Amino acid sequence: MDIDALRKEIDTLDSKIVELLNERAKVVIKIGDIKKQNKAEVYVPNREQEVYSRVTKQNKGPLSNECLTAIYKELMAGSLVLEKPIRVSYLGPEGTFSYFAARQKFGSSVEYVSARGIDDVFRDVVGGRCDYGIVPVENSTEGGIRETLNMFVESDVNICSEIILPIHHNIMANCNKNEIKKVFSKPQILSQCKNWLTNNLPHVELVEVSSSAEAARIVAKAIDSEKDGRYYAVIANAEIAQQYGLSILFKNVEDNPNNITRFFVLSKVYGAPSGKDRTAVMCYIKNRPGALLDILEPFKTCNINLTNIESIPTKKKAWEYCFYLDFEGHVTNENIQKALKEVSKKCMDVKVLGSFPKCD
Repeated sequence: MDIDALRKEIDTLDSKIVELLNERAKVVIKIGDIKKQNKAEVYVPNREQEVYSRVTKQNKGPLSNECLTAIYKELMAGSLVLEKPIRVSYLGPEGTFSYFAARQKFGSSVEYVSARGIDDVFRDVVGGRCDYGIVPVENSTEGGIRETLNMFVESDVNICSEIILPIHHNIMANCNKNEIKKVFSKPQILSQCKNWLTNNLPHVELVEVSSSAEAARIVAKAIDSEKDGRYYAVIANAEIAQQYGLSILFKNVEDNPNNITRFFVLSKVYGAPSGKDRTAVMCYIKNRPGALLDILEPFKTCNINLTNIESIPTKKKAWEYCFYLDFEGHVTNENIQKALKEVSKKCMDVKVLGSFPKCD
């Protein structure tokens, strides 16, 4: 069989695939009508995980599970907007890591709304201007993102899903390394590249801005309008180099090669169990000796694996604090309900932020 014959076979299969995809889409529209009648959420994270799990279990190759999952992620995202137009808020501008995390979760079919700060992402969701919001919550190098955790104290919003995004930083400029006078980026990114910058650009001025994409925009504008602008550099995601007309001088300059950021998907509600979940809570306490031990003990007794602990001042009343905790399991699980019942006896308040499918 020659190549032309094989290509005709592919064309025939493509026609069948397109037909089946549209048949699937018709069923999605029917589901959307039912959800609308019942005023149910369009995005259902546990169902999303169920589909990915079922598809990969049925996969016999030669396509890899990663390839098949990527295809279905875009398919699932396209299906969402058939049920209802979706707006997703993220820390902008376009090109930030929050933007790429949002695209990883929701694909190219939804409407993305750029927010100026993490607080604005929360407000977009709380105020109903957007259906979902994407915020960074934890970095494997820097730890908890304080801006996000503080907003959970102030806002009535839930977590319905999480995203794990490998983070790679790149030096971009339109000059040689030894000509660089200033490096622009977000404070957290500069910190994550501290050793590389110390060893390679020890005398360069580091300039902190609100986001890596904003840094790229500033540098690109400076190159066009300022004499010294051509000696400016930015640390950002490699994908925005072409967008802002910058050249990548050095790739993967992060100090930790396993640099990962976890993002939360904000919503007004959280979903049902998926079978492999994580739960996040806020525990409000008086600042007294042994307070943290008191709220941790029930988790040990109920054999619950804690995955993150952060202390946050409430800013509402002197000497009152809250602890952000997340742990494995869904809030509806019997052992978790038992633990939270005991924890609530030792706290002024326990606020469940959400339960969501765990992303490995």
